[in-house]
Amino acid sequence: MGTGTDTKYGGRIYDWWSRHPRALDLLYQMAFLGREKEFRHLAIETLDLTPGESVLEIGCGTGNSFESLRQSVGPDGTIVGIDASRGMTHAARDRIRRKGWQNVHVLRGDARRPPVSDGTHDAAYAAMSLSAVTDPERAIRSIETALRPGGRVVVLDAQLFQRIPWTLLNPIITPIAESATNWVPQVDLVAALRREFGTVDVTTFNAGSILVACARKSHR
Repeated sequence: MGTGTDTKYGGRIYDWWSRHPRALDLLYQMAFLGREKEFRHLAIETLDLTPGESVLEIGCGTGNSFESLRQSVGPDGTIVGIDASRGMTHAARDRIRRKGWQNVHVLRGDARRPPVSDGTHDAAYAAMSLSAVTDPERAIRSIETALRPGGRVVVLDAQLFQRIPWTLLNPIITPIAESATNWVPQVDLVAALRREFGTVDVTTFNAGSILVACARKSHR
């Protein structure tokens, strides 16, 4: 997803993906090793949403998570998706119009300085997006600021394979992913979340290449 890369090249990448949804679907199937639906369902389930809550999605892309999020918060809840890519935001808005959703909104903006007010969301969700931000620390600080006291964030993302023999594929996969998605593999999202939120619950899959991390903002 387009989340706020430092170059125009990054924006062009995600604009291209927005115009080729079938290729984007294939990319996700490859990234998740065929388990995309399973992991997305788990991540949203981990967010533990309740009817009426407000959710901020960082790097919403074409809005492929909106329906599941909306089912969880119900018609009285609110979903605000943010994406830096013009093409992605257009595709997401088209999805909203087709579905007739009145409580789902999309804003074009940078994950490092999202155009939302402080302390206005019960939960935040970032799927396959923060690893494409060159300054994830700043993006995570912005998420923490946007959350209400006690609010939680769930991150579903990819990282390098962590276990042998899968690690042998890292030198091959890394340059391809960097070129195709502006991926920043050296980003340690879990460490960044721990620095901002303290305790983080993490589960990994596919030889450590997929992570689901959940953190909660202090009630103070």
